[in-house]
Order: sequence, then C-alpha cells, then structure tokens
Amino acid sequence: MVEIFSFCFSEFSSNYVLSIYKRYSTMLSIMILSQTSEYALRIMACIALAQGARALRGKEIATSINCPGPYVSKVLRKLVTAGLLKAEKGHGGGFLLARPASKIRFIDVLEAVQGPAKTKHCIFGWRQCNPNNPCILHNRWTKVNNSFQTWARLTSLSDIQKDATSADWLRGGLNNFKEEYKS
Repeated sequence: MVEIFSFCFSEFSSNYVLSIYKRYSTMLSIMILSQTSEYALRIMACIALAQGARALRGKEIATSINCPGPYVSKVLRKLVTAGLLKAEKGHGGGFLLARPASKIRFIDVLEAVQGPAKTKHCIFGWRQCNPNNPCILHNRWTKVNNSFQTWARLTSLSDIQKDATSADWLRGGLNNFKEEYKS
C-alpha cells in the first residue's frame, strides 16, 4: 500500500500536506463537524489527489488517512449512494470520483453523510431563535455559520487538487501525512 501511495503522490511535498491539513482542519475543528463528516472530506480529498491514476481500495484509503477501516467502509457506501463516488468491483477494483473534481463541492460531501445543512438551528438551543427574537449567540453564530456554508458551497475537490499542485503538496507520498495524525 505504501508503494501505491508513494507512486500516486510522489511529485508532492509533505510540508504542503501539513500546511493544507492545518488550514482545513482548523476550520473544521472550529465548526465541530461530526467525525463522519471529517472522514468523508478526508476520503474525498484522498481520492481526488490520486487524480484517477487507479481505483483506490477502502483499506488503502483508511490506512492513508488514519481512519478505522469499518468506519471508512460505512462512509464510502454513503458517498457511492450519493453519486459522488463509483465503486469498481473485482481485481483492481476500488473507488473513483463519479464525476469531475470540479463538480464535487464540499457541501455535496457533507450533505451526503449528514443530510442537508440545518442553517436555522439555534446554537444556544432556543426553539424560536431568529433575527427578530435572537438568542445571545445569534448574530455571531450566524456570521460564522454563513462563512462556513459559503466555504463549503464554493470549495470543490478541484480546489484541493490545485492547492496540492501549486504548492508541491505531497512529495514523498501520504506516509508523511499519516505521521501528522500520530502527533
């Protein structure tokens, strides 16, 4: 498996992997995404960065992004059902993007695993929170939530591919990326 990812990602540097991971993981942590949503974004980024060189097996994906295999399998099924991935069976089978990376936005990935965003949810827990009857957190939460929703709607997997290419992101393979999950 290590050799496969080294092959797929040999032209990129581990420093860029770390910088992108830190940039996106900070945003994700702030938003407190579910574990499933975070894994779904990792899975899709991993497959997108392979850029169709070949189908990736679930076990390879799980190892490269440091996620439990059974959990990755569950998320992969949801992403296939949503039409974001296609599964190829048999020898040499695995998972590929079902459509071009530019046509898969982060919001699509998030909605595939957690359903449509609940933008009307009150972070303070009120049933009737709105601009006319705001909770104490309403105005600030609305700004953060709107920014996150905009980011998720405007960011596609092709943006991740471009970031990876422009910054020489994965030189040395995902093994360097995996090391960061250990710390």
